[in-house]
Amino acid sequence: MNKPILTSDKITLTLKESISEERQGEYITLHFDVPEAIEEINVRLIVKNEKGNTIDLGLEGPSGMKGWSGGARRSIFVREDRATPGYLIEEIDPGKWGVVLNAYKVKGVCNVEVKVDMQPEAPRWIKGDLHMHSNHSDSPYSLSEVIVNAKEAGLEYIALTDHNTFSQNEAFEPQEDLVIIPAVELTTNRGHSNFYGVKKPFNDFRCQSMADVKHVIAEGEANGALISVNHPHCDHCWWEWGLEEFEFDYVEVWNGPWRERNLRTLHWWQSQLGLGKRMIALGGSDKHGPDEWIKYGGPTTFIKASKHSPEGILGAIKEGRACIASSPEGPLIDLEINGHRMGETLLVSEESSYLDLHVTIESFNGGRMKVYSSDGLSFERTLNQGNHRLTFQVKPSNSFYRIELWGEDKQLQDFTPQAISNPIFLKTTGADSNG
Repeated sequence: MNKPILTSDKITLTLKESISEERQGEYITLHFDVPEAIEEINVRLIVKNEKGNTIDLGLEGPSGMKGWSGGARRSIFVREDRATPGYLIEEIDPGKWGVVLNAYKVKGVCNVEVKVDMQPEAPRWIKGDLHMHSNHSDSPYSLSEVIVNAKEAGLEYIALTDHNTFSQNEAFEPQEDLVIIPAVELTTNRGHSNFYGVKKPFNDFRCQSMADVKHVIAEGEANGALISVNHPHCDHCWWEWGLEEFEFDYVEVWNGPWRERNLRTLHWWQSQLGLGKRMIALGGSDKHGPDEWIKYGGPTTFIKASKHSPEGILGAIKEGRACIASSPEGPLIDLEINGHRMGETLLVSEESSYLDLHVTIESFNGGRMKVYSSDGLSFERTLNQGNHRLTFQVKPSNSFYRIELWGEDKQLQDFTPQAISNPIFLKTTGADSNG
């Protein structure tokens, strides 16, 4: 009766109990086992003969009670970063869990059924926007308005990158269907930088010198923040501190609608990759207020993560599993060489012959596909609208391969990037190397 049903994306359990009138006032626990690497638990209570019967609902885990709804709710969920109000936001530990029922009022026999769905961790693409603002800095939108707008745009995560303040990271209410990443945009008089994943990554934004900036960045890194340089070639607020003076691991290649400033950053990023640097490209709308050109998710950064949580998304960004697209609808690019994907480093022997670069493209409206390497533009091909599966023979002597898709932007009435992948990196080893 309680045997789990394993589907392609979740584990489903059905727990049943018949509660007699004599058990009125009794707390009843229906136990179930939670395996390793579960991302979310959903519980739904069905009272078969509800008239005259009142059954309260709660949940316990291996370490004790997770929360209590009483008779107010019939369905609940818990995750590591958000949960139904009344339930603890904690990691989901494997072990013995229980749906806790209170037979508050029972007339005759009350039959109940509890559906438990467990979502295992599994890699999938999650779409979101890594750069936006609220009225905690210089946007007219409240946090609740930002959240509604992001959901309406079809986003699945956002980062709250208000200028030089951390209050937004304490003020938002967790959302069931939207991951909210704590963040801040370090806004100096000579350049901007986003700090992701920490509610207060540094103490003071007031940078007067390069030494001040380096101190704040070091402080953020020590506190666990992921740090990107923002719109470094912008016409009005570029990174004047000297890009050569910093070792950024992440760069906002695409900021808002495609402009010449983004193209300058794209060319600079290509040159940095060519120098052997492992630098991951990101994008964000930099949305502030109402604007017909700047839209939530324009661009969208797709992240291939195993968990729909700040930890899962930022972990995938660190590994380079990110693709920037013009909108939440895509297009989407994925790459693979010898089982290695975007962000990973493939070790190849200096005696290796050609390798197969497998390219998967989804939801492309048609245009030009460009394959870049440390040699520059390696391949170019015209593609029709739709999905594509392509294979290219590539040289192992190059230090990376990445893809750009270019097509018509109907709003801008220009030929612009529609998607930019991150690279697969290659490292040549000697013939006698064990690496």
